[in-house]
Amino acid sequence: MRRAATLAVAAVLLAAGCSATAAPPAPTSEAASPTPTTPPLPSVPSVPTASEVDAEGTAVRSDDARIHVLAVEGVRVKQRAADDGSVHLTFVVPTGSTPTTPVAYLAGTDAQPYADGTATAGGGGLSPSRGRLGASSDGVLVLLPGGADDVTVWFAGATIAKTRWAVQEGGRSLAVTPTAWARAGGLAAHDLVWTQLVDREPDADSASMRAQLQCHELGAPDKPTWNLEPWRPEVSDLEMIAARCNPT
Repeated sequence: MRRAATLAVAAVLLAAGCSATAAPPAPTSEAASPTPTTPPLPSVPSVPTASEVDAEGTAVRSDDARIHVLAVEGVRVKQRAADDGSVHLTFVVPTGSTPTTPVAYLAGTDAQPYADGTATAGGGGLSPSRGRLGASSDGVLVLLPGGADDVTVWFAGATIAKTRWAVQEGGRSLAVTPTAWARAGGLAAHDLVWTQLVDREPDADSASMRAQLQCHELGAPDKPTWNLEPWRPEVSDLEMIAARCNPT
């Protein structure tokens, strides 16, 4: 087969009056086929530092709490203040966003994310809907969407609307009226409510009072007031729940 092909080429050369031993000119570098190049990969936006978020982001305040919010390119932010001083931030997610695509970065002092996607920062609490907050870098939180829907973050500086001590059967009792955010703020609210309660009412600082508070947060969040008594004993979590937050 190879021999037949060689003979055929020789015959063509002879018929054209050419020498079978003549070699075609070597291709020049100009005539060589261009080497294909790989297109550059799209650049990955760098994660901003807390200083960059503070400098380039928008300041958001709720009572005495303050954070800075820096939306990523293509994301629009709508801000609405509620009557109780809390703030609702809506992040309009662009088409094609995935749960791993950051929507925004938030910075505030003592930024702390929790396992349920809520967080505390800047003296306030943050609870997202259709998204979650996580740690990005020191002092910076990253907001990730839960899907293709817009993400809303509820930011609140105050967790307690009112407290009042009274003497009831058994001894002193502290009635705590939580804010709307405190009733729905998840794990972030559990920590922030306690911190603000002790700052406001130092006599409430005991393990039993904190356990009673957590029991109300988990089991009776919609109760008008959460009544805590410093004289109640320390018991296990199961005993606290069985006693409906009022162990004796």
